[in-house]
Amino acid sequence: MKFLLILFISILIFPAFKLYSQQEPSQYLQEGVAAVEDKAYSDAVNYFTQYLKSDPQNSVGRFNRAVAYFFLQDFHNALRDASVAIDVNSNYKEAYNLRGLINTALNIFSGAINDFTSAINLDPNYGEAYMNRGLVYKLENDYSMAVSDLNYALSVNPALVEAYYYRGDVLVSMGNYNNAIKDLSTFITNSPNKAAAYSARGLAYYQTGKYAEAV
Repeated sequence: MKFLLILFISILIFPAFKLYSQQEPSQYLQEGVAAVEDKAYSDAVNYFTQYLKSDPQNSVGRFNRAVAYFFLQDFHNALRDASVAIDVNSNYKEAYNLRGLINTALNIFSGAINDFTSAINLDPNYGEAYMNRGLVYKLENDYSMAVSDLNYALSVNPALVEAYYYRGDVLVSMGNYNNAIKDLSTFITNSPNKAAAYSARGLAYYQTGKYAEAV
């Protein structure tokens, strides 16, 4: 009798549990975004995957899952999702910028430059895309193009602190040590925990004969 009672209660409760355990697709999207903010990227992928079950070609869902894959360094899945987002919405500048970062991580520099350029064509004041394209030019040792892009990135968005580091690093490679020191000092003031910035500034100080500062 006790077993039958438990079974009867389970039959009554289970459908209700199933009903309340299900979520609206938008809830999965919100939880995925929150998981990315918390750096819980595997959880974010799972949430976005649940969201995409209702609409597999949704550009927003694909973009967000690509972001999560990118931070997991699963670049091939990130590339696939970012490409779908762009195929669905050819005006998705953030998706072009993200795919440019993915291509940069995969050392596909020509593809990265094309993606950042597409983002810039959609928004000529997209400072982040200029900064990222400048980084690719730096990786290709095209320092003049790198500086040009980084200059413009900072002119449209002076809050892009990372651009000061990139430009300072490029200026060290170009032998423009005094301006490099200015940029690297600006970056360090705003972001004091990046060892590479101190290393680059130390080299610039050394090259200008400021040995105490270099040390």
